[in-house]
Amino acid sequence: MPAASNAARRPAGAQRRRPAPSATANSRRKPSSNRGKAAARRPAQKVTATRARSQASRRRSSSGRAEAARGAVARTEPAYFVLVPTFALLLMGLVMVFSAGSVIGMGQSVGGYRYFIQQIAWAALGLALMVFFWKFDYHKIGKVSWIGVIVSIGLLALVPFYGWAAYGSRRWLSIGPINIQPTEIAKFTLVVFAAYVFAMKGDSVKKVFHLIVPVLLVALVEAALILKQPDLGSTLVLCFSLFLILVVAKTRPSHLAAIATVGGAAALFFALSAPYRRARLFSFVDPWKAPRGAGYQVIQSYIALGSGSIKGLGLGMSRQKFLYLPNAHTDFIFAIIGEELGLIGTMVVLALIGFLAYGGMRVASRAPDELGRLLAAGITGLIVIQALVNMGGVTGLLPITGVPLPLVSSGGSSLCVCMGCIGMLLNIAGQSSR
Repeated sequence: MPAASNAARRPAGAQRRRPAPSATANSRRKPSSNRGKAAARRPAQKVTATRARSQASRRRSSSGRAEAARGAVARTEPAYFVLVPTFALLLMGLVMVFSAGSVIGMGQSVGGYRYFIQQIAWAALGLALMVFFWKFDYHKIGKVSWIGVIVSIGLLALVPFYGWAAYGSRRWLSIGPINIQPTEIAKFTLVVFAAYVFAMKGDSVKKVFHLIVPVLLVALVEAALILKQPDLGSTLVLCFSLFLILVVAKTRPSHLAAIATVGGAAALFFALSAPYRRARLFSFVDPWKAPRGAGYQVIQSYIALGSGSIKGLGLGMSRQKFLYLPNAHTDFIFAIIGEELGLIGTMVVLALIGFLAYGGMRVASRAPDELGRLLAAGITGLIVIQALVNMGGVTGLLPITGVPLPLVSSGGSSLCVCMGCIGMLLNIAGQSSR
């Protein structure tokens, strides 16, 4: 009884004690604790994955920027080979025009600075043209090139009637105070027109009709008008530049051989048809047969180059420019360079022309399309061929043709056209896809 009463007096909750947790219960709780730890690790894993993704995106963006930088360097690399020799030749030309033109200006009673100031003005205009053709898309220029061809043919047709003559040729037109030489404009516009037409025709150039019409017909008209002036040297430069475009284009080798044969025969015919041309052709072989006639200029050029020796007589110290060597500031400025700066100066000019040729052909090889490739090759050929013809005539390796040295000789039309050609090369280089 007492025991029963005591049990009855205990509270209900105190009658049974909770059993101690067994090992089985502990083992059941462990998964819940693991799940909690995994849940705690999930945010850390998300942060790590986000960080990895951001690092990968940063690496991709940095590699993209590096790739873009390498692409920009690859596009601008050919431009350096064009710009550096261009400005070097331009500065050398200004210095030599000042040296040779001062004597010519004083001899003509127009002042010793006359030709130098004119050359600076033409150089400023040429720089403006270079920037224009650099920034204006060459595809659009190609589309309107036919307008330039029509204008240049019209100007060439006016020269025999309204042009003024000098040194036995009628090559210049006076437009107010400005004298222009339409031949230089015609060479540039024909190169652009030919490149555009052949690029648009593509494989059709392999057919004779598409090869002749309209480019070769236009070239024949312009060549005939230039020969009328007469100016055989510029005609040869025009034809050689056009032939270079045909070589780069998809022209059949048999057609190229036929054009070269007909063109060579025509050049030889015109060189022998006029007495003064025939005399020049034979005088460069042995100029001492006519030392007072056709060989006079070549002999004076030899004297200038020989007097300069290796180091030259020094800037401004030329003796042949004192009216011994005709056209010392234009056609024969290369001889004055050899006299004042010696063999070193002439080799520098050759090296700069070579760098310019390399840069132009590099632009052509990296051009984004067929038009850019043909245009770059034709423009480079126009400048380099003219330079080789000039230097060949001065050194007696070629007949004297009266073609100026690009970027160096005194003359506004030639300088402005050359600067426009340089701008076109920079335009193509800026759009290069490689």
